[in-house]
Amino acid sequence: MTHRARILADRLIAAPAAFLFNGIARVLGFAMGRDHSMTPANVNHIVVAKLIGMGSVIQSKPLLQALKDQYPHAKVTYVTMRSNAELVRRLGCVDEVLTIDDRSLFAMARTTITTIAALIGRRADLYFDLEVYSAFASLIALCAVTRNRIGFYRHSVAFKHGIYTHLVFFNTRMPIRQLYLQLGRVVGVAPNQSELTGPIRIDDCDRDGAQRVLVESPGWQSNKPYIVVNPNASDLLLERRWPVEYFVETIERLVAFGHQVALIGIASERAYVQSLFDKLSREAQARTTNIAGLLSLGELLALLDRAACILTNDTGPMHMAIALNRPTVCLFGPANPEHYGQALQNVEIFYTQVFCSPCLYEAARPPCNGNNICMQRIEPAPVIKSILRMAGPASTDETAPTPLKPVRPRRRTTRLPIANDAPDRTPLGVVVRASLRGVIAP
Repeated sequence: MTHRARILADRLIAAPAAFLFNGIARVLGFAMGRDHSMTPANVNHIVVAKLIGMGSVIQSKPLLQALKDQYPHAKVTYVTMRSNAELVRRLGCVDEVLTIDDRSLFAMARTTITTIAALIGRRADLYFDLEVYSAFASLIALCAVTRNRIGFYRHSVAFKHGIYTHLVFFNTRMPIRQLYLQLGRVVGVAPNQSELTGPIRIDDCDRDGAQRVLVESPGWQSNKPYIVVNPNASDLLLERRWPVEYFVETIERLVAFGHQVALIGIASERAYVQSLFDKLSREAQARTTNIAGLLSLGELLALLDRAACILTNDTGPMHMAIALNRPTVCLFGPANPEHYGQALQNVEIFYTQVFCSPCLYEAARPPCNGNNICMQRIEPAPVIKSILRMAGPASTDETAPTPLKPVRPRRRTTRLPIANDAPDRTPLGVVVRASLRGVIAP
């Protein structure tokens, strides 16, 4: 199913059902009188659900680690779409993955039922729903019958106040990983948790597979560094793509400086990537390879992990590269970089805000109708300069660049530290269902 098909199904089917069950859950919340306390002794099973978005899955790593630290004996189950399952398993901090298959409506219905049945059988104590806009995700959270269900709200709590026991305000100007950690504050996670989204597990077979694909590319020089270029964006919003002609100009310049380039993407993006490759000069094509659709997830991670630098739109591979602590040049337009970007010393973000930006998640359709001026205003020249600075020399005696050491986010000296708690240590932005009393962990 495409992203727009999922949105349509969510609005026509899931939303009305969620409104109905929200009222029922409010009544049952008062009548049942369940124990909603949260202590290391009575939290034995935790569920974290993020259905779509590889980048968001990666950004949930700090929350997963914080929950493991707070409840070391609890089992953690992750609920996600089938396409994200392998990535979740590589994050660590997860004991079990339950998947929903959205390749067709029938498959989605069948796997949703089996996932809900499995969740009911787990009898979990905490359920974290990391989705914000999905009524379908809210229904799964409710049907899991977990003692405590923690989720997000934006404008009003009326739609969700029965489905969830605790709601946290979703501030679109806050980094997404900090928002996820604020959900953890509800259940006692300590403040000032690490926000690093890595590491991600890479196996030896992944490195061997990536090397094998590269070696089979005509003209590829295995003993020299390379730059990875990701010109794609998922169908969540294709307007996140930097113009093809800008990528062509950038690659031409990188090759002129002696670099070799690997173009990446998933199988469905291979034709688009090939159209970019075909626009390159013969000289640039000789030092550029299109391996879109040829790598497994693990092989893609291995490729990124050995790259001298990664140039990418705001999409999944960007988050992978940052989690792997590689030098990364990020191109933002429809999305706010404060929300999904990361201020690290080896990450350079390009963003030229226009009147209608950010529109991602704010409008059902992009106001530009495809004419993404926000991306077109990012000129190639400064991007090229940044890549050349971060990638280093085009030749080296080593087979791979030396990994950079983890760095802390840059301090904003002009601002006070963000306060996540009130003076009494109560987490800020939290709304608790009226039937609960004193259930927020100190």
